[in-house]
Amino acid sequence: MGSISATPRIDQMTPRRLEIAVFGTGSFLRTEAQFGIVRGIWKTAVGYAGVKSAGLPDRSGQNSIETVRVEYDPIAISYGQLLEMFLVWEADVAARAEAASSPPENSLCIFIRNEFEKRMAQAAVERYRLRDEKLPHVHIAAYKTFHMAPNLCQKHFLRTLHWLMKDLQSFYSDEAGFVHSTLTMRLNGIVGQVLPFTRFPEDVEFYDLQDDTVCHLKEYLVS
Repeated sequence: MGSISATPRIDQMTPRRLEIAVFGTGSFLRTEAQFGIVRGIWKTAVGYAGVKSAGLPDRSGQNSIETVRVEYDPIAISYGQLLEMFLVWEADVAARAEAASSPPENSLCIFIRNEFEKRMAQAAVERYRLRDEKLPHVHIAAYKTFHMAPNLCQKHFLRTLHWLMKDLQSFYSDEAGFVHSTLTMRLNGIVGQVLPFTRFPEDVEFYDLQDDTVCHLKEYLVS
């Protein structure tokens, strides 16, 4: 990364208290981007969680599944809301795969850290199944290990846009700062959405991007 000059204001606005939620998914690149634009979520990371102790089928041959870890403000968004979003997204992916006669993606899992999360996860899955029978099987397992994926997997969609990355070089002196930034999470979510368009972020003034970068981002979202 480049030499650091200043910290973007949005990275300075992180609440003191953040909770963690962990989801095993068929594509952590897609799911990280989806969580990245959710208000109340401040940090994301992609990696691998072990399946041996969770009792999940191992399709990767590496005893792990693709996993997204999110850090959220429980005052702004609840764990139940995160569960609901995750299940809606995964049901939509399953429906599109079925329509295209594509093979199913890897196992889904909600990794829970305590009894409260376990009850919430069980209730959310049962409630969603009553509404949508296409939801793939979702495992609920204890969260024990999380290994970070390589840097190139973190904020993957953002890294493909060199004009954005060039502007960000002045903020982050190392990969750790880049990966754990709220700004990079937001931008990755904005440019990585599967929807045909994404609304321009209302809080862009706190991103402290160059004016020409903001203009380029607007053009990118409507192109």
